[in-house]
Amino acid sequence: MKKLFLLTFIFTLSITSALAQHHDRKERMRAFKTAFITERLDLSPKEAEKFWPVYNKYSESLYNLKVVELRKKQMKIREKGGIDALTDQEAKDYLQVLINNEKELTDIKLKLFNDLKKILPPKKILLLYQAEHDFNRKLLEEYRRKHAARK
Repeated sequence: MKKLFLLTFIFTLSITSALAQHHDRKERMRAFKTAFITERLDLSPKEAEKFWPVYNKYSESLYNLKVVELRKKQMKIREKGGIDALTDQEAKDYLQVLINNEKELTDIKLKLFNDLKKILPPKKILLLYQAEHDFNRKLLEEYRRKHAARK
């Protein structure tokens, strides 16, 4: 009984530790992105005060759509045995989900740009678009560099 308790305790501790590391990594990434975008857009304190709540809401919506919702669908496909195991109708239904996701993604981005027009000048909105692209490229390069160093 003591061994079972000890194993359960160690397992729970390791899961909690892994989740905390993931959360820390996510928070560091968010802080880095915030600093990167703030610097690139050269936001005044007044602009930043209005910009970040709008942008954070956008980011959360994007995350929920791209990560949470799609992962649920992908898990269902994996549970069925992968794409090859889907019936034609299931594949058609999943394609419709992807199309709807893309439409919703476009709607979310359009809402962001329309909301930002009330806060930032058009050039800063374009700079945001470029800064997001540059940030993602920088992340990818960093990932590749770290991954190459491990080999």
